[in-house]
Amino acid sequence: MNIRQANKSDLHSILEFMGLKQVSRTDWHVPSKKFVLSYITNKHNFFIIALENKKVIGTINGELWNDKGFAYVGEIIAKGKNKQSIIDAMYSYFVKFCKEKGVILINTYVKKNKKEQIKTYKQLGMKQKGEYFYYERRI
Repeated sequence: MNIRQANKSDLHSILEFMGLKQVSRTDWHVPSKKFVLSYITNKHNFFIIALENKKVIGTINGELWNDKGFAYVGEIIAKGKNKQSIIDAMYSYFVKFCKEKGVILINTYVKKNKKEQIKTYKQLGMKQKGEYFYYERRI
């Protein structure tokens, strides 16, 4: 397995990995192609991929605020029979990446009904901090 930061040439493979359901999400404020590309190219974002035989098998993405000392994990996705080992390897790479950038805190938000995501974050050593509600307003 090869783990690295994604680049523009990986966009098609990433969208293919995400699948139609994920790519056609309506909760993102911009089309998925543009959204993913922004995470690949923006210096305040990151998009890490796991590859096997040149095929994307996992992703971890989010926002990098190294000037503030933290990184926000937006999503971790892995597919296949070794799903947890893919996630563990990507997260290990991500932690090293963060340390190199001067990040000392990694955080995320998870909906209460996302039991599998909650389990994954706990397995990665993350701890729940407080109770939060998500608010948004489209303008």
